[in-house]
Amino acid sequence: MRAFYRGYSAATGRRAKQVRNLHVMREDGNFAGQQGLCGAPGWGVTQSPPVVIDPIPAEPPAGLVWCRSCIGHAAHLVGQLESFARIVASLHELAPKPTVPAQGRCGRCRQTRPLFPFSWVPDGWAEFKEIHLCARCHSLSSLEDEDGHLDSGPFLNQIGAFR
Repeated sequence: MRAFYRGYSAATGRRAKQVRNLHVMREDGNFAGQQGLCGAPGWGVTQSPPVVIDPIPAEPPAGLVWCRSCIGHAAHLVGQLESFARIVASLHELAPKPTVPAQGRCGRCRQTRPLFPFSWVPDGWAEFKEIHLCARCHSLSSLEDEDGHLDSGPFLNQIGAFR
């Protein structure tokens, strides 16, 4: 098996910053030796020749990561897809389970929805003010807080920032 990544300059051989994936070369089919298993083009274009690594390395070169799609296809080609699937399934069992946010009344829209904490420091205050908001209001409040200020006077009144 061979691997490749897109080059950047035929003159310098330097790699562009946007080149991040190391692909596994397709060795059969219509584009054998010219395409990754994921379908990424591996043929040369102006100022961006492919850099082919033969044989495939155990780890990608510095600054690159494996193309996930190519690795999955390569695992299937070498007969290891089922064992990788079992490994992933066993790791999934060990992974922390996502917590479901508690339901309650949103501090902004007052509807009963799953709530998330939201905190900020109002002008002139020395400590954080905290409230629980639904996902919609949380995202709206984050937008309002881009400049460091909550811009909604009624919202500030509703959550008690002026008390």
